[in-house]
Amino acid sequence: MTSSPTKDVLKTLYQHAEVVEQTRRDGIIVPAQDASQASVGALRQANALRPAGEDGYRLHPKLRDFLNDHLQLFPAYQTLAEIGSRISQAHQLWNDVDDLYRAKDYSAVENIVETIESTVFDIGDSVERNLLYLHTLLSTRYGNVRTLEAKKSQNRFYQREANILAQDMSRMAGVFDKIESEATARGMPELAKFVRMNLQAHLQTWQHAMAEMQAQLSREIFRIRQVEDSHKHLARLDLLMRQQPSWPGFELDPSVEIPAFLLAARLPDFVPQIEPQDTDHQFVEAMVKEVAALPPQPVEPQPKEIKRFKRVVDERPVKKKSDAAIALDRLAGAAKRATDKFSLAEWRETDDLAKTLQPHIWLGFAVLALREQKYRVEVVSSPARPGERFRHRFHDAMVHPALVAGAGKV
Repeated sequence: MTSSPTKDVLKTLYQHAEVVEQTRRDGIIVPAQDASQASVGALRQANALRPAGEDGYRLHPKLRDFLNDHLQLFPAYQTLAEIGSRISQAHQLWNDVDDLYRAKDYSAVENIVETIESTVFDIGDSVERNLLYLHTLLSTRYGNVRTLEAKKSQNRFYQREANILAQDMSRMAGVFDKIESEATARGMPELAKFVRMNLQAHLQTWQHAMAEMQAQLSREIFRIRQVEDSHKHLARLDLLMRQQPSWPGFELDPSVEIPAFLLAARLPDFVPQIEPQDTDHQFVEAMVKEVAALPPQPVEPQPKEIKRFKRVVDERPVKKKSDAAIALDRLAGAAKRATDKFSLAEWRETDDLAKTLQPHIWLGFAVLALREQKYRVEVVSSPARPGERFRHRFHDAMVHPALVAGAGKV
């Protein structure tokens, strides 16, 4: 197994765990009196102990904070974790991204992004630690002080710390909103998503919890002021009694008349204890009343008749064919039975329904319909008009029988 500085430090802490625990508990230890010189020297070499005075040593503050957080041990005036400097660091680093982009130093931009992500984690951990610490203090009602003056001092201290933390959280919201929006605009969606998930998603919950704790602190300070006023009045009365021991007290002149509401007051009605085996008529009547007061037995409701619905579907109206459609069906039948080609104009003269349409309308309608049914139809063009070279009109069409249907259209 290879050795490394990290492993060496952890191994030293493990080997001298008793000295570390004693230093955390006592605050300062003296070599050769509280611990051996070898243990102190090894922990000094690992930078786990710091000098305290001429002969004493104290625990490294970061290591002490880590152990206190793990054990949830909070001193009476434990300072909240400061996040303002980390917010300023993230803001300054993000402002440097513009210069690095213009210089095309993309490796430095990646390093800045990694630093910002690490700062986001540190800020989130610090806020969670501060909220846990304040919640613990509020739930235990500041149980680590003994006097009223210490209680007032502690309340003022944490009210000031809570206000600073609330201001830093408001500034944090503005700074990281800017970073998230500008990262999205610059084509850095991974950083924007990271900020949203690890900071902005929890920000509203943190601010709400912070507001509740500030309100609780204000109520606690107000309550302490009331207690202080009560103590002052009690102390003044005690001083008065000590200075004038013969003072008979406050003279009262109570009225000899009894108030009407005292005379009108009476005890509630006596409710006898019911015994089922007792044959006394008083208890029997009480039992009868109790039975009569019982709710009636539930009666199963009769099953409701299920309404059945019959779906009525209106018959679709049969659309009546027009005369032109009937004439077209007749024309298709004639083309199907025909053995030789025939003229549409001549056929029209033989059908009474086809005559109801004008000749040019019938001719165009019949040509399109028969070609749609794959019949071969050849139009008979009219001669060109005077002064024209091409023939644009036709006056008749020849329908070929069904045996030759499907040939090319003209």
